[in-house]
Amino acid sequence: MYPCTNDGAPRAPSASRPRAALPAAAGSGTSLRVLKRDPQELYERFGAVLRCVRGVTEDACAAIGIGTTQAKFLRHIGDRSHISQAQLARATNTAPTLTGRVLESLVEHGWVRRRRSSEDRRQYVLELTASGKRMRERVVTARNGVIQSLARVLDENDAQDFERIAAKILAAFGSSAGTRAAP
Repeated sequence: MYPCTNDGAPRAPSASRPRAALPAAAGSGTSLRVLKRDPQELYERFGAVLRCVRGVTEDACAAIGIGTTQAKFLRHIGDRSHISQAQLARATNTAPTLTGRVLESLVEHGWVRRRRSSEDRRQYVLELTASGKRMRERVVTARNGVIQSLARVLDENDAQDFERIAAKILAAFGSSAGTRAAP
């Protein structure tokens, strides 16, 4: 199971406990009454949800023997053939030094190959190897499992409420709110 504590921190996996994707949906009674919430409490709750989803994602990646940043990079390199290291760092909103370290691990695993660009011989481009393509498929399958588990937790009303709330927050904070790439 990928349970999260009330503060959103993922619980440590237990060998004796079966694993599922996300907790089952609770009753989704809606109320027309507007509750006054402490802004700090609301912020903490958003953080708890984010930590929980990240923990579930980390568990899914760990189950296939890969880190979340490695998984994110395999997805992006597979989607954008012949991307440069600088372009990858920008596309995934990852620090250039971290990008270099993670790419080195992907090269060492034999999942990514660096080669000279045919357009600019000074630049290297990244491409997936055959084993990198296979690992990318495992990453996509694991990610889709997390997405489906999350979708099962929310009923249609919950999903519509989430979309409305997300749109409102993203509109209020502009483009800077949506610059992080998903693992």
